[in-house]
Amino acid sequence: MFVLDLDREVSASPYFVPYHLQRNLADGDSWVVSGILGDGWYEGEIALETGCHSHITFADDWFAPKVLETFLNRYGREELHRALIRALESGDFSPPAKGDRTAI
Repeated sequence: MFVLDLDREVSASPYFVPYHLQRNLADGDSWVVSGILGDGWYEGEIALETGCHSHITFADDWFAPKVLETFLNRYGREELHRALIRALESGDFSPPAKGDRTAI
């Protein structure tokens, strides 16, 4: 579990619990990290693609857009994306050996 370090001070810090990691060779040499993103009031599944074209996909964009909108209004999609990338690059998280597909 990672507590996200945002660009600004907030009353409740969002967290990320990764549970699956998969190598993505279709987009160069990158990774897709799946997990739960939340802050105590909201929890939702995301897929975070790393590498040259880093991108975050929220399952609730389709399943619960109004609930997700409330969460994103608290932090901002881009700010969460930057915080997730920083957390993964912090050194506490390291992908498995080349070619492995694994659950974390």
